[in-house]
Amino acid sequence: MWHVTAISLILDLLKFKNIENGVILNCNSSNDNIVFFQKILNENNIKVSSFQIGTSPTLDGFSKIGLVLDASCELWNNTLDLVDETYFRSSYTWLIKTDDLASTVDALSKFPIEINSDVILITKGGEPNVFYLHEVYNKGFYTKGSLVMRNLGYWASKLYLKQKERYDLTGVVLKCVVVVVDPIVNQTFEQYLEQTKPEDSIVDSLHKLKFFTIVKYLANMYNFSYALRRTNSWGYLRNGSFDGMVGSLQRREADIGGTPIFYRSDRAKFIDYITPTWQSRPCFILRHPKYPGGFSTIYTRPLDDVVWYWIIGILAAIGATLGVMLKLKTLREPGDDGDSSTSMAFIFIFSAVSQQGSTLDRGSYSIKVVIFITFVFTLTLYQYYNATVVSTLLREPPKSIRNLKDLLNSNLKAGVEDVLYNTDYFKRTTDPVAIELYHQKIATSRHYNFFSPEQGMSMVKRGGFAFHLDSVTAYTIMKSSFSEREICDAHEIQLYPPQTMAAALSKHSPYREHVAIGIRKIYEAGLMHRLRSVWDEPKPPCVHTPDTSIFNVTLREFSSALILLAFGMALAFIILIGEIALAKYKGAPIEFRH
Repeated sequence: MWHVTAISLILDLLKFKNIENGVILNCNSSNDNIVFFQKILNENNIKVSSFQIGTSPTLDGFSKIGLVLDASCELWNNTLDLVDETYFRSSYTWLIKTDDLASTVDALSKFPIEINSDVILITKGGEPNVFYLHEVYNKGFYTKGSLVMRNLGYWASKLYLKQKERYDLTGVVLKCVVVVVDPIVNQTFEQYLEQTKPEDSIVDSLHKLKFFTIVKYLANMYNFSYALRRTNSWGYLRNGSFDGMVGSLQRREADIGGTPIFYRSDRAKFIDYITPTWQSRPCFILRHPKYPGGFSTIYTRPLDDVVWYWIIGILAAIGATLGVMLKLKTLREPGDDGDSSTSMAFIFIFSAVSQQGSTLDRGSYSIKVVIFITFVFTLTLYQYYNATVVSTLLREPPKSIRNLKDLLNSNLKAGVEDVLYNTDYFKRTTDPVAIELYHQKIATSRHYNFFSPEQGMSMVKRGGFAFHLDSVTAYTIMKSSFSEREICDAHEIQLYPPQTMAAALSKHSPYREHVAIGIRKIYEAGLMHRLRSVWDEPKPPCVHTPDTSIFNVTLREFSSALILLAFGMALAFIILIGEIALAKYKGAPIEFRH
């Protein structure tokens, strides 16, 4: 039987918690009393339905619901056996009136009333119209926690409530799974995680050590301990189920993820992302080539292709015009007995371009004008071309490889860090440029360019190679092994945008609020920034010292001219052999000049 004072108490509690929908679980009491109860709540804009004890209420479609239960009814706890454990979460408020507090608490201890639940027990006080309120929750139903009953306050015509305090977990043991893919040498797994600052052999890629420090902070804040478990995968679908950390959280083999993970829609169905932590910024690191088109283009780069075509066309037209003029008898003057062949005209063009002068001597003024204009044209072209070639060799090269498409079209080789999220990205991506880059430069029929960070960065140091890895890892290696010149040459290209990482818990975890609020407090205290400043190596600055400002022209830059010279010598030798063979065939004697 629900008396008016008890109904008033229920009404005040529902209003205090901003609950507009409720369910009364009644026993064989008077229907008139339940109708009266519903009428009072409905008059106060609280929509209420009624279910018989021993049946499972239907509560779909509401965000917050209050469930009212009288523990004096027989078999009242049968209703708790029938409802799903999701009904004990924070969106459901249980208001249970009881005359025997101890037996009611003992009965509730068998149900998963976790620390994020909202279960209030109502008992009659010694004074008339006074009720005492108690909250009940388990600090870890699945983690061997204990059931807690705490005095919440009392009601005497109005509510007198204490502040809700559920932060002390009293040493409950949470199972924590940590992703470590690197080999651990000369120390235990626990010793590895206890690192408080970076060492020469440890790189905090993807913030795993920083985040485990956060877990230790949370353990101190909320008084819980953890049982560690190691895995080598963040969690990817394998044969229809997740492996690694996500799989452990999904199967409730772990309560909290000891490593932050990327946001992904397929994972969100099975785990809860709590709050963002840091950004991870993987990218291609490369030493930008001084000559992106290769050393063979050094001598053609100063002029555009169209300009080269125009120059060749103009010189050909001058050669043809001069050849015709040499053939015309009307232009011949007394003493013009020199070679007048067409080949002589083109030899003159070549000597003019090479600034070597010419033996072509004619008395005709028109031929002299052509020769003079040709020399002026080639002199101007020669000076501009030489100056441009020299400045190209000595100046700092422009950054012409700016995006993934430029990298694909360059002559650089490429590779990626041998880690699961890189392999998974190339399996899932729909970016046509990334797919083409993967098949042409990373995983070809002859090469499978997945390397460790140290091996990949050593190839970047030698030049001609782009390596994709976490920037934190790259900067640490660059600082210890790159010279100032190599650091200044370093260039970055993103394969995909920076990824925000987040803390993860098992689905509908009762510790969601603890982790979210705890990390927010750590942010506000500045500890997140401090951890990053301690663990994350910033990008090494490019310091332009005299050593880095000097550009040397090496044999590689000069190799094109040497190759051309070697080709000419080989061609001349072949022609010589041919001439000797032809002379022997004709029977002519071969004589050497003294």
